Amino acid sequence: MGMGEPLANYPRVIEAVRRITAPVPDGLGLSQRHVTVSTVGLVPAIRRLTAEGLSATLAVSLHAPDDELRDELVPVNQRWKVAEVLDAAWEYTAVTGRRISIEYAMIRDVNDQPWRADLLGRLLAGGGRPAHPGRGRTGTPAGPAHVNVIPLNPTPGSRWDASPKPVEREFVRRLRAAGVPTTVRDTRGREIDGACGQLAAAEVDE
Repeated sequence: MGMGEPLANYPRVIEAVRRITAPVPDGLGLSQRHVTVSTVGLVPAIRRLTAEGLSATLAVSLHAPDDELRDELVPVNQRWKVAEVLDAAWEYTAVTGRRISIEYAMIRDVNDQPWRADLLGRLLAGGGRPAHPGRGRTGTPAGPAHVNVIPLNPTPGSRWDASPKPVEREFVRRLRAAGVPTTVRDTRGREIDGACGQLAAAEVDE
């Protein structure tokens, strides 16, 4: 993740996953369960990935639970809406038995409202939709997704900023109250502008 949309380069991504998880000496011998494939929600590619017979974790960069805002934050949502993306994710869970990771970057006054936390909680806990159908390959029930809340790192010139910590804590509290496992991602490298989203060229005046 972080280097473009993996599922837009599908053949190479699958080749890489199979190579690094193949036994030594043909591969690196990593467990597929320790590999994560990230996507912003290319629904046909998610369904294609479901049929691969892999057990990697699927991470969906959601960032908004409602189509109105996600259309702006994640333009591919104009083609595949939130409900379609989550339905494809639940299919992946049902086939593989692997819990989905939902990535959610907290942006001050943009996507951090309490009502959006409540809506996200309803969607991921089922919300009346046929989420988590059936059982996975492992025989375990296809459980709810896990949310990774990501504090936004400051970037020079950006109009966006991280949500205040009290707002972040309330967002997390509401998700957990809805029964959705949630963690806040640890941020490292911010002090040297080396954290996620900060690796950009800066013009220096002499």
